[in-house]
Amino acid sequence: MANGFEPNIIAFLCNWCSYAGADLAGSLRYSYPPNIRIIRVPCSGRVEPEFILKAFFCGADGVLVGGCHPGDCHYVRGNYYAERRIKVLYRLLDWIGIERDRLRLEWVSASEGARFAQVASDFTARLKDLGPNSLKATGINYQSLGRVVAALGSAGKLLLEESVCMVEMVKYFLDFVQKESCGACVPCRVGTKRGQELLERVLKGEATGEDIALLSEVAKAVAPAARCDLGRMAGKALVYALECCQNEFAAHLAGSCSGTVAPNLGWQAIVG
Repeated sequence: MANGFEPNIIAFLCNWCSYAGADLAGSLRYSYPPNIRIIRVPCSGRVEPEFILKAFFCGADGVLVGGCHPGDCHYVRGNYYAERRIKVLYRLLDWIGIERDRLRLEWVSASEGARFAQVASDFTARLKDLGPNSLKATGINYQSLGRVVAALGSAGKLLLEESVCMVEMVKYFLDFVQKESCGACVPCRVGTKRGQELLERVLKGEATGEDIALLSEVAKAVAPAARCDLGRMAGKALVYALECCQNEFAAHLAGSCSGTVAPNLGWQAIVG
C-alpha cells in the first residue's frame, strides 16, 4: 500500500438502480470513502469502453460501473451488454498493462444503500493495496481504441469441411444475429429477419431467381447501414456467400445440395 495514497475513482452509475442506491446511502448516512466521483448514466449498457479507457489514461486509479441486478434492467438487456463489454475489456487492460482489479462491475439496486457503501469501501481498499495507476497518457483517440474492444474475442477464422453447406452456415449465423440484435436500428432488425426468411426458402428448395436477387439487395442494404459491427457482419456474410458460393445457391434451387452444418456442441464441450 502506498503511504498516504488516496485513489481517484470514477463511477458510472445506472440512473434507475445504482445511482439511486448511492443516493440512498447518503440519505441514510452510511459512511464510505469520499474517493468516488459519480457520473450518472441512463443505463450501465451505455457505458462505452472508450469512457473507461479515457478515465484510466487521464489518471483515474479505478473505475466502477454500477447497474441493475440481472433481470431488473429497465431497458431489459442493458446490464447484460455491460457485463459482456467489461469481460472483453479486461483482456485489453491485460494487454496495455492495467490491473483487472482497477475495473469493477457491480449490481446495486435502488434499495441497497448499505450495499453501495460496502462496495465503495471494498473497492477503495483494494485500490489502496494496488497503489497509484502509473499508466497515464494524453493525445489518445479513445474512440478508436474503444473499437478494439468491439473486435476482441469476437473475430476469428472458421475452418470447415468442404461438405459444409455455406447457405446453411449463413442461415445459422443470421439465427444468432437475430437472437442477439438489440433492435435499435431497422437495417439489422428487419434486414436480418428478411434474410432469414429468404434463406429458409432457399434451404427448402422453394426459392426462385427473384428471391436470390432480393436476398442480394437485402444483404447490400444491411452491411453499410447497420449501426454496430454485429449487424454489419451479418450483411457482409450474406454478400460474401452470394458472391463466393453461387454454386451452392444454384444447387439448392435445383434441390440437390446435400451439405449440412454440424450441430453446435456448445462452448463447454469445445473447451473441455
